Amino acid sequence: MFKVTQSQLISEKDTICIKNGKISCSLNIYSGKQGDYIINYCPSLNISGYGKTEEEAEDFIKVEMEVFCEDLHSMNTKNKEDFLSSLGFERDVFAAKNYSRSFVDENGKLQDFEEGTLQHKMLESA
Repeated sequence: MFKVTQSQLISEKDTICIKNGKISCSLNIYSGKQGDYIINYCPSLNISGYGKTEEEAEDFIKVEMEVFCEDLHSMNTKNKEDFLSSLGFERDVFAAKNYSRSFVDENGKLQDFEEGTLQHKMLESA
């Protein structure tokens, strides 16, 4: 189960924690309007959800996150580490299987959102 919460911080650290066969995440989600749709986008995983309303967009990205976690869970340890590394995550040496990554794009901001509609949220697993 994932929940989306408003956040005032723009670049909180994205984390994926794998412990005792369970995956928990805390990920930056950006929301904005593109034409008639609201888009929720997770840059560190390059996944998105959309809908006519914010609620539809949040529901869609939650489903995409569940699919991501199911796919990750099905991988063996080496493949998980290689895959997360390919996304830019690094293993935290102080915690057995914690992966973290801060997001900053090359221009310091996200593109393709209508001006004035960009919002920041955090997606966390429950």
